[in-house]
Amino acid sequence: MKKKRAQWQVKLRRSNYTVHKENEFVAQVILAGSYEMDDVIARITANGSNGLSREILRAAVGQLMDGIIDCLMDGIAVNLPIGRLTPAVSGIWQTQRRFDSTVRAQNEAFINYSMGPRLRKALADPLLDAVSAVGGRRLHIFSVEDGASQTTNERLTPGGMLILHGTMLLMNGDLPERGLYFINAETGEAVCHILAEKLSINTRSKIITLIPHDLPAGRYRLRIVSQCTTSPRPMKQAASYTMAVELVCGEEGKI
Repeated sequence: MKKKRAQWQVKLRRSNYTVHKENEFVAQVILAGSYEMDDVIARITANGSNGLSREILRAAVGQLMDGIIDCLMDGIAVNLPIGRLTPAVSGIWQTQRRFDSTVRAQNEAFINYSMGPRLRKALADPLLDAVSAVGGRRLHIFSVEDGASQTTNERLTPGGMLILHGTMLLMNGDLPERGLYFINAETGEAVCHILAEKLSINTRSKIITLIPHDLPAGRYRLRIVSQCTTSPRPMKQAASYTMAVELVCGEEGKI
């Protein structure tokens, strides 16, 4: 089984710290989403391969969270696969007034977190993709929405609607290689090419199209080829961008 790598998109911004050099920039991760516990549970139980129903897993996780909170409130450090949670107190006390309630009120309880070995190992070899060069914009796909499954950066449903958000997506120009490609994540081969003129909606920041109804089950990366620039005049040569995120087509357990 292929080892999963962390695949994050980052944007660059100029550093405000004087210790940094003039041409150094700070990288900030662009979140692919924001999940609550129910969303994570729904993702785990989506295809039923783990043998637990959503209701049973939700109840078990709820009890686990209650148990962890109870331990932390009793001053017990908790070691989890993702890291260690340790009770802590902010601020300082004046020793000569340590019994003064107004002094103690300056302290707040919080939890320190340190990454665990399992998560540290999982993040040891990340694939980081810079969204754009600082000072300019370039061809890029931020997110891919699958209309049929209502997921983002996760699935492809044959025959369903596909919505891409990004930059420089406009298909001006006339080169035949322009358009959207479905790339087999294992072989790197282009399985399908949707021509530029076949896209339902096409702007600089958005593409809406239909996923081919005969797209084979598998894992795919989307590639966009465009001549778009910041001016009305297209580039003489097309630019290409391949999204790092792998999208699942078909039932994941059968791939």
